[in-house]
Amino acid sequence: MNTTINIRSKEAFNFQKFHEFLDIPDMVLDHHFAIPTESTNWLFHREGKSTTLFALSYNLQDIYTISIDNLAAYEDLKFFPYLVDSLVKYLKGEMDFDNIYNRMNEDWIEETIAEEIARVKGTLTVVPCYFFSQAFNDFCYVSEKALYPFGVNLHSSTPRIYGYIQYMIKKDLLPRFNDWNELPLNNLDDEVEVDIPQHVAIGRVKSWQLDGSETYETYSQEDVDHLLTLASEYKQGKPLHGVVMNDIGTLYQEGIGIPINGENAIYWFTEAYKAGDTLYAPTNLGDLYRKGCGHVKPCLRKAFEAYQLSIDPYAHYRLGQAYEEGWIGKVDRKQAMKWYQQAAEEGHHLAIKRLKKNT
Repeated sequence: MNTTINIRSKEAFNFQKFHEFLDIPDMVLDHHFAIPTESTNWLFHREGKSTTLFALSYNLQDIYTISIDNLAAYEDLKFFPYLVDSLVKYLKGEMDFDNIYNRMNEDWIEETIAEEIARVKGTLTVVPCYFFSQAFNDFCYVSEKALYPFGVNLHSSTPRIYGYIQYMIKKDLLPRFNDWNELPLNNLDDEVEVDIPQHVAIGRVKSWQLDGSETYETYSQEDVDHLLTLASEYKQGKPLHGVVMNDIGTLYQEGIGIPINGENAIYWFTEAYKAGDTLYAPTNLGDLYRKGCGHVKPCLRKAFEAYQLSIDPYAHYRLGQAYEEGWIGKVDRKQAMKWYQQAAEEGHHLAIKRLKKNT
């Protein structure tokens, strides 16, 4: 499903001129086509940020319609009000409301994602696939089968489902149909009542964003059972994505649905890193050694070694702390400032604060 905004304007739209007006270098036009006597259409995205397309349509009656897929990347949902506001100014047009930023704020983003994931859940209880309205690839869809290898099911939380859908889009892992006739939708009524599977959390993991805001990842019993099944299948030789192994490690680290077990957490974080997770797993491994876990005692040297493996700005901040506090021996203030500077340039709030103290 899409979010759409109508803009009334008699001005002509030119993508290249609008691109220059926006001054956003990563904006790319994908398609420009006209349907005679009906509309002119532009599809575009932001390189390296978008996971779906923006769509702009002019209906030949002085109405422009700009839309975004409700399963778009979080960055694009946040960017959308600026895009709309800029388009209104470029077209010298009018909307049905005054302040787009008040209408489409952080609460709107959260509600939009929640409603769309509820729609995904409801759809998948009736049919085997949920299609993107503005996907990069035609016939791209979400299914329970596609979600299964990531330890995600219809009882998972909204952030877990949304996050893994975004991951699959970025990695081009979502399935797609090549022929609409293959779709098993022929016997469906127009309206179907469904019970949307509910997420019941049995544990949560706290984390911090780059700006310092707190977020929580919650797990249901269905999540735990699902992830442990994938863990068992992996040990029997079945492939598993590194990010999923990291989730399994998290269950053991935090004791979600199972007893805390530091040794098992270390195993899964290490396997996750070997499988290509250079963001979450080594960072979590570093935190485990820094704080200790179960029978595993804190070890700052091992924490330092784990953080060195990570591309996470938070891990880079911890490396600065390690040098400043002498985790591996002598204090090295020059190296500490180097890592703080790198983490600050990557936007980490703690590194930015630490550098300010030094000035």
